[in-house]
Amino acid sequence: MALVGKWEFVSAENLDQYMEATGVPEALREVARKSKPSMDILQSGDSWTIKTTVGDTVKDTTFKIGEEFESKSLTGQDLKCNVSMDGDIMTEVQTAGDVKVVITREVAGNELISKMAFGSVVAVVKFNKA
Repeated sequence: MALVGKWEFVSAENLDQYMEATGVPEALREVARKSKPSMDILQSGDSWTIKTTVGDTVKDTTFKIGEEFESKSLTGQDLKCNVSMDGDIMTEVQTAGDVKVVITREVAGNELISKMAFGSVVAVVKFNKA
C-alpha cells in the first residue's frame, strides 16, 4: 500500500485559512507555521495507525476502515471519525457536533497529498517519503 510509510512535510497551501476556519487557536497556528509536520502511516492486517507530529504535539490514531471511532483533534476537541478507502485514496470524515471536516490522503509519485476540507475552505499539505 503506497500510503504506508514515514512522510516528511514539503509544502502547505491555504493551511492558515483552514486552521482559522476550523477554530485552531492562534498560538497553535503559530506553532504549525514554524514547524514541519511529519506523518507515519502503518497498516497491520485490517488496522491502520496514523501518527501526526506537529511541533511537540502528537496525534496517534488507530482505526479500521469503515468502522466509526472516537478521536481528538490536535486542539483536544472530541471527534467522531470514519475512514474509507477507494483504491489507493483514503478519505477520513471527522465530525464534532454539526461541524464536518473531510481529509483525503493519496500518493502521487513520491508525494503524499493530504487535502483537508472544511466547507469551502480547503488546505493542501504535501509530504515526501522519508
